[in-house]
Amino acid sequence: MKKDNDGILLGPGVSRRDFMKMSAFTGLAASLGGLVSLDFLSASPAQAQGMGTVKPFTFAVMADHHTMGPKNNYMKMRVERCVQEVNNLSLKPDFIMSLGDVVHDGSDEQMKFFDELIAPLKAPVKYITGEHDWYLDMGESYGKHYGKTTYSWDHNGVHFIALNTVMLRDFWTARGLTAQERMDIAGTLNHPLPGPFHVGEKQLVWLRDDLKKVKKTTPIIIFSHSPLYYYYKPWNFWTEDAPEVHLLLEGYEHVQVIHGHVHHIVKNQIGSIKFASSLSTGWPHPYPTSGLPAGSPKMPRANPANIFGGLGWDTMGVDDQGEVSVKYEEWSRVKA
Repeated sequence: MKKDNDGILLGPGVSRRDFMKMSAFTGLAASLGGLVSLDFLSASPAQAQGMGTVKPFTFAVMADHHTMGPKNNYMKMRVERCVQEVNNLSLKPDFIMSLGDVVHDGSDEQMKFFDELIAPLKAPVKYITGEHDWYLDMGESYGKHYGKTTYSWDHNGVHFIALNTVMLRDFWTARGLTAQERMDIAGTLNHPLPGPFHVGEKQLVWLRDDLKKVKKTTPIIIFSHSPLYYYYKPWNFWTEDAPEVHLLLEGYEHVQVIHGHVHHIVKNQIGSIKFASSLSTGWPHPYPTSGLPAGSPKMPRANPANIFGGLGWDTMGVDDQGEVSVKYEEWSRVKA
């Protein structure tokens, strides 16, 4: 592997000129320079043959734990409750998806602590990264614990895609920031310096190639940390190049995106693409003053005296048409 002049990791023998020729999104090059590099896992060759009828199944989603090791016992207690409840489901999930921000400060020690907390889970766990998992060491610890950031797989007739949606422009190198300073800025919800999140041109090319192997009738479920639409920019509930992702998904009949990051319930639909957030186990964010999609359910404001208020996790059911039903296991009220 080699890096081009912008520090973007390229494949063997691929120059930036060749890469840009391959990309359908060359117009993004100037605006997205200096993004962090990614690891990719290719989809299976079987996808090229398409898939048959969906066999119904369930999976569980957990997100935004923000565990801080032994220094914050509330975060520990919330993850432990999540693990216990998932294990007690009468209908066992086929897998569990973690939507990122498993830790708060990005350290290897915190990730070890989190791994011990979720070790009792009885179903396999898959991961995507959040900004809090990434920017202390630029994904080194994340990769060691959780593997690839971008990958796809097929399950029971559904095509799943995991994306890294928390890429930021390089705001640290020219300023000579330390790793901790970089982490503190990237992890501040409303800090003006980093700008919005991106998927990035390299990942867009990967997604384009991955989708070429998938029939238009095959249901697709995408996991992202930040919402793949424009929600509320002052808090970075925003992915700048989300419309480029939407463009790639045009023509697919069933697309569901499940995201984290916002720490509350929000649903949206843009064209044929449906979006649903996950609850957090870390803490609840309030709703912004604007931007909530029309028709989205809205949680009541959490009671700060209840350490489980406004928090929880989610169960997802997929029917024989590939449609996803979301059940919010919100701890402080009747399930939404």
